[in-house]
Amino acid sequence: MSNKGRIYKPVLFVIVAALVAEIVLGSLFTDQFGAAMSNMLYWVGDHFGWWINLLAVFCVIAGIVIVIFRWGDVKIGGKDAKPDFSYWQWFSMSICSGIGCGLMFWAMGEPMYHFMTPPTAIQAAAGSREAAIFAVSQAMFDWSFVQYFIYSLPALAFALLCFNYQKPLSMEPMLELTAGEKSKKLTTFMHIICGYAVACGVSNSMAAGLMQISGGINAVFGIPQNALMYLAITVLVAAFFIFSCVTGINKGLTYVSTACMICFFALMIYMLVAGDTMFIGKIGTEATGDLLDNFWTKITMNNTMVPEDQWANEWPITFWNSFFIYAPVIGMFLARMGKGRTVREFLLVEVLVPSLFCCLFIAIFAGQIISVQTSGAADVWAMIQEEGMQTTLYQVLGSMPFGKIVQFAFLVTVCLSFITLADPNCAALSTLCVHGQEIDSEPPKTLKIGLGVAISAVAYLLVISGGVNAVKGLLNLGGLLMTVPTLWLVLINFKLIKPLLKSKSHLASDVPTQDEISAPDQRRRAVAKGLTVVVQKEDGIVS
Repeated sequence: MSNKGRIYKPVLFVIVAALVAEIVLGSLFTDQFGAAMSNMLYWVGDHFGWWINLLAVFCVIAGIVIVIFRWGDVKIGGKDAKPDFSYWQWFSMSICSGIGCGLMFWAMGEPMYHFMTPPTAIQAAAGSREAAIFAVSQAMFDWSFVQYFIYSLPALAFALLCFNYQKPLSMEPMLELTAGEKSKKLTTFMHIICGYAVACGVSNSMAAGLMQISGGINAVFGIPQNALMYLAITVLVAAFFIFSCVTGINKGLTYVSTACMICFFALMIYMLVAGDTMFIGKIGTEATGDLLDNFWTKITMNNTMVPEDQWANEWPITFWNSFFIYAPVIGMFLARMGKGRTVREFLLVEVLVPSLFCCLFIAIFAGQIISVQTSGAADVWAMIQEEGMQTTLYQVLGSMPFGKIVQFAFLVTVCLSFITLADPNCAALSTLCVHGQEIDSEPPKTLKIGLGVAISAVAYLLVISGGVNAVKGLLNLGGLLMTVPTLWLVLINFKLIKPLLKSKSHLASDVPTQDEISAPDQRRRAVAKGLTVVVQKEDGIVS
């Protein structure tokens, strides 16, 4: 019988207390709290943006190295392990779990900001051809390769720990294998940091999603946006994602992610047929070329010698931070997809499939919104300034053929997208709040329900109190803190894979011991001290 673990009370209590404190500050001292956290956004970027950029570069290089060299040959779970999910289920859940409802709006909204307010570094005038190509390529880049390298490497570490080394789904094995001994306090601290980070992230995403959904309901049905509407949406969306989470990954999420993918493809096909197909094809192609030409430059862009230009802090650095804040927790979820796959196959699928999908989706929708702006059909930028992004996007969709149907389909897809983000993150958050859970089992249902309700309550209160901007600043600080466990997980992959390569069987039943994992380090230290190292091998003794 699989082990579901027991409640990790210190972690659960501290996370709940921190969320309550956040709500109190955001509700009673909204202006002061919001101002402090908004300033935090720029402070983190100005002082640590270089570190965040370099770590993003390192994650990409580390992933490429593992794929190219022999490390990629190891099979997750051992040579006899069989995958638990079909390729379609794997693709759907990997794509949907990382993008949420944000892609739906930023695919059209983000390019408009880059188009009309480009960074100083590219030396392009607002609204120019160069700015348009850069805008589409930057949006494609922000939602693709870097994000999934940052997610997939921690996922690989958890997959190896759980499937090959038969460890529980926890941060504790990582700390034990690194430090050589158990540290309950450090494990508790790491779980608290990761749990609070993902709780804030999901709450913030849900708060933004509530406003987006309410904007869609207003556009489709004409119902005014107010606190009562937000409450009704919160209850309905929470009920769906909690139900999906409680039913488990093999049921609820597989069905919802499949439905979401069908909606995604339907919307893309519609936009290609009903939109400016020629323009979309041209700018999408050129944007792809710009992305490939400037791949590393886009990761490391900052405001060197132009401190007044905050574009990098507001966009790429904030994106990398948001990925780091989710990385360990998303990794716990994505690790389940690795069983029965080689390390190389796992990384290639986890990076390339969602990245290519996001690039295609953004190229289509960003191309259309740029076409509307440049053709004079509508001044989308002015509409965004006056009415907000979510309202404007629904208006643009409503002006196309079968506008009301498209708006409704878009609204349904937004709801499904949020569920596919909240479900795995709620499950992973629940996993952090239990001791010793095996990767094939699920956390207690009551814990999932309780945390799901808490996340939804925070999101609702953030919307009606106006505290969403404050949480964004807090997330930027949280992302900086989460760079440490993320880097830890990335590096431990090399330590985990090396003994598996030597064993050649990669069998979960042939688990390398702690001594075998640490042997190379022990030998190096012994040699440095001038000692003779003797190692027992199958074919004799080698000294």
